[in-house]
Amino acid sequence: MNLNLQIIQSDLENLCLRSHINTPSEMRELQYVTLYQDDKKTKPEILYICPAHKINNFISKSAGCSFILIGEPEHKLAQTLNYLIIKADTKPIDLLEKVQEIFHRYMEWELCLQAAVIKEQGLKALAVISLNIFHNPMQFYNQKTLNCIFSVYDSTSYTLPEAFPEVDENGYMHPDLLLDLKIENILSTVAEKPMLITREHLALPAIMQDVIINGSTVGRIILFQVHKRLDERDMSLMTVFVNIIRQALIHNPKLYDIHSQFIDTTLSGLLTGKPIKDAAIFSLLQIWDWNVQDAYFCLAAKLPLNDKDTSSLTTLALTISRTIQCNCYLIHDDAIIFIINLTSAKTTRDVHLKLLLPVLRDNLLKAGISTIFHDFRKLRQYYIQALAGLQTGMRLNPSSWYFRFENYSLPYLANQLLKDMEPETLYPESLHSLIALDRQKNQQYIYILKTWLSCNMNISETARKLYMHRNTLLYKLEKIKEIMGNTLENYESRIFLMLILKIREFTQKEQ
Repeated sequence: MNLNLQIIQSDLENLCLRSHINTPSEMRELQYVTLYQDDKKTKPEILYICPAHKINNFISKSAGCSFILIGEPEHKLAQTLNYLIIKADTKPIDLLEKVQEIFHRYMEWELCLQAAVIKEQGLKALAVISLNIFHNPMQFYNQKTLNCIFSVYDSTSYTLPEAFPEVDENGYMHPDLLLDLKIENILSTVAEKPMLITREHLALPAIMQDVIINGSTVGRIILFQVHKRLDERDMSLMTVFVNIIRQALIHNPKLYDIHSQFIDTTLSGLLTGKPIKDAAIFSLLQIWDWNVQDAYFCLAAKLPLNDKDTSSLTTLALTISRTIQCNCYLIHDDAIIFIINLTSAKTTRDVHLKLLLPVLRDNLLKAGISTIFHDFRKLRQYYIQALAGLQTGMRLNPSSWYFRFENYSLPYLANQLLKDMEPETLYPESLHSLIALDRQKNQQYIYILKTWLSCNMNISETARKLYMHRNTLLYKLEKIKEIMGNTLENYESRIFLMLILKIREFTQKEQ
C-alpha cells in the first residue's frame, strides 16, 4: 500500500517538529522508505531519511520528492520539496525501522480488507478490521434504506460521549437515536472525495465520503471524531477504505441492499401483530415515498424441502426485488415476505405475477399471493392471507408456482373448520343418508346435488353441465329432495350444505 507524508506525519507526531507538504492528502505515491545516499538519484515514489546537516543543493532542487529530515536544516529548502522535520536526537537507523513498521502496518491492513472482500464477510467486518487504524467509530450509511452499521470499540474499555448514540452488540444504532447525529443535515451534500464536516452540521466532527458505483451513490462512509482528533491522515486513509468498500459492493451487491434494523423491526412487528405506533409506520413508508392508503399486495415465498438457509433466501429476495417495482421485503420465519406497492408501480397485480413467474420457477420457489389491500397498517391480515394461499395451494395444486388466496379461500376456511373436528361430524343427518344411498345404488346423487347447487338450482344449466336429459335430472332431484327434506328449503341451510360438500371434496382430494 502506498503512503504519503500526511499519514507518516500523523504516526510520527511525537517526533515530528514541523512539516512542509505540497502533495494533496488523497494522493499516495510513496512505495517504501530508505536512507538517503548522495550518489543516487532521488525518485518521487521513494521516501528518504536524511540528517539535516547532510542536505545539499541537489536535494533542495529535487522537486516533488519526499524527505524526513533529522534536525533543522541550515539552509532554506525549496518550496517544491515535501519534508518532515524530526527531532535532532533521533537515530537514522531507528527512524528507518519505525517508518518501515508504518508501511508494513498499512500494507497488512489493506491485505486484511482485501481478504475480507474475497470471503464476502460484509461491511461490518471491514469496519471492524479498520478500527485499530482509524481509532474512531465509523458508519456505513445507506441513504436508500437508512442502513446504519456502526463499528465501535468494546464499550467495556471506554465510555462513548453523550453526543454519540449507543449501539447494540451487532453495531446497530437504535432508529430513534438516528436524528441525534443530525445526519439529515448532510443528506444533500455530495462527497466524491473525503470531506471534513464540523459540529455546525453534525453532532460530532466527522469525515465523510460517498461510495459511488457506475455514477450512482450507493452509500456513505462517516468517520466520527470520538477518541482521536481527525487529521489529514484520516482523509488519506478514508480514500483507501472507500475504494475497498466499493470493491466489496461491486463484488457482492447484496451488501448494500441489506435492510436497516428499523425496517426489519417495524415490518416484523407488523407481521407478528406487535403494537406499532402510526408514527413509526409513517416514517417507514417515507423511506420509499409511499402512503398508508396506497394499493398493496403481499407475497410470501418459500424454498422447497424446508431449506432454511438465510443467505439463500436473502440472495433470492434480492433477485426478486430487482425483478419487480416498488417493493420492500423481509426474511421472516424461513420465508421471503414481499410487500408490493401497486400505486407507486402504476401497474396491476397480474403484471407483477407475470414478471415473477420465471423467477419463481427458475429458483424453485413457491409463493402465496394475498388480495389487494389499501391500509398498510393491516399488513398482518394480508400476510396471513398470503401464507394461507401458499400452504393450501401447495397441498391442493403442488405443480403451480404461485397461489392467489382468492382461489383457495374456501379450502382454507374448510381447513380451519376441520382443525377441531372430523368432516363427517359436520354433515347433517340427511346428507349421511344420501351418501349411504349413493354407495348402495351408485346413482351419483351427491355429484348431482353439488352441481345443482353450484348452478343456483337452475335446471337447464345443471342438465347441460351433467350431460343429462332434463326429465332424468328432475326425477333424480325429486329423489334427492325426498331424502334431504327441508334442508334444501332454507337459504342458509343451502349455503352450509354447499360448504360441507366443498369440505368433503377437498378432504377426498387430500386422501
